Amino acid sequence: MTTAALFPDAPAINVQGDRKFVSIPWDEADVLRAALLKRSCPTTLCLDPETRQARLELWPGVNPEAVMAVLEARRSGPPVATAAPAATTVREKATIPAITDPADQICI
Repeated sequence: MTTAALFPDAPAINVQGDRKFVSIPWDEADVLRAALLKRSCPTTLCLDPETRQARLELWPGVNPEAVMAVLEARRSGPPVATAAPAATTVREKATIPAITDPADQICI
């Protein structure tokens, strides 16, 4: 059974010559690439900043069905809880000595 039959609404693997790639959301590109790498599916991230399109190009030997399974598992999994923000601490500003002589000022 192919991945397309398992996940009909999942993004498809596209083929151009001997290259295989999958289009992914721009905002999740880094996270998805890292998730695939963690599961032994190395990819190359390709970004088009003008159109804000992203795709992952599969390295030779990477199983496309394994990539699709990882992507689908991330889509259907429970939302990842983010850590609660740490309590903010109030820091006092350091006392800056007043500069009385303009010759003591440095311009960078």
